[in-house]
Amino acid sequence: METGNEFKQWSQKNQYNDLPDAMFNARVPSMTWVFFIYSISMIVQVLHEPSFISLSFFSGLMLLHASLIWHFSSLTEKYPWVYFMIQGLIIQGCALIMDQATAMLLLGMYPVLTGQSIGVYNHRIKMVMLSVMYYVFFLSTFFIIGQTELLILMSILYVMMSVIFVSFADLFLKQVHARIRTQTFLEDLERAHRKVEELTLANERQRMARDLHDTLAQGLAGIIMQLDAVDAHLTKGNSQRAQEIVQHSMVHAKKTLSEARLAIDNLRSKTFATVDFSDAIREEIERFNNATGIPVFLDMSMEGSIPKLIMEHGLHMIGECLTNVARHAEAKHVWVYVRIEDENMNLEIKDDGKGISSNHRGSKAGHYGLIGMKERVRILGGSLIITNNIPCGTLIKIETKGKKGENS
Repeated sequence: METGNEFKQWSQKNQYNDLPDAMFNARVPSMTWVFFIYSISMIVQVLHEPSFISLSFFSGLMLLHASLIWHFSSLTEKYPWVYFMIQGLIIQGCALIMDQATAMLLLGMYPVLTGQSIGVYNHRIKMVMLSVMYYVFFLSTFFIIGQTELLILMSILYVMMSVIFVSFADLFLKQVHARIRTQTFLEDLERAHRKVEELTLANERQRMARDLHDTLAQGLAGIIMQLDAVDAHLTKGNSQRAQEIVQHSMVHAKKTLSEARLAIDNLRSKTFATVDFSDAIREEIERFNNATGIPVFLDMSMEGSIPKLIMEHGLHMIGECLTNVARHAEAKHVWVYVRIEDENMNLEIKDDGKGISSNHRGSKAGHYGLIGMKERVRILGGSLIITNNIPCGTLIKIETKGKKGENS
């Protein structure tokens, strides 16, 4: 039986100075029973042999017995056998003093103590030994007062009373055990709920960071690239080309503003409900080419469809790769390969620039593009591989798997 130990651990965990509420509720009926036995014993003794001295001693012993029951938890924490030994001797002393109420005291008090032992010992042998000790006290008391003719009847009644009180104590402690498990379950559930809230908040922050990066940061980076191109054409006197780029920039700025508003409203930058993925990729590449003048060679093959979530993250990752090429690579050409098959997506973005330094691969302050790409790949359950100098430039491979890919 583990109820006693679990109960003590639960009591210590909740930092009770005395017994927990469950044991407080248990000692109240115990004290009521003691008062009942005390009252009946006093009445029986007074009716047959009133003696002030014996009644005074008896009252003192019963008061001591009740006090020990009241502090049952603290007294049995270290040396429970001392408690049960003292209580047994107190009951035997009361029975010897109140010779007219001996049977009532022995039958009424020893089974209660036996029932109390269930909440202390988790070892059946110890409980049996305690029961045997009380039965020895029970028998020896009748031998001392010379009422051996009642032993058989009293023994039967003693066994019956012991079974009743032990069963009651076992049922009560099972209820306590269930309460402890319920309390522990509720505490674990509350901790899990707090953990889920923390993770949800962290994921939401990461999502908002990605959305802000993919709307404001990428949008502004694209506008800056277009303005740089405008400045270069104006310097060369090519005003017509500069005007065309300005018009593209105005369209791009309006689109960036729209996407930023959606991100601020905690919405997706695009619903992708009616967007054609191939057209969206071509628009992204055309916008990059208009802003930078860097030719992009697109090789796209689509067999089947892919989930909208992969479409959304894939388009953002292509845009991020092209933005990084424009800002850092100093490339002259870019190659984009897109393969869609059985809800799986394979992307390759390659350039002939100077490559990505090791500093830009980490979480450099103010540069969250690669961090966002890694988070998106992690969400999709895919893989991201960045290769430098092949023989020159950078190759980024992104592979994601849809439901069909996972089942295959």
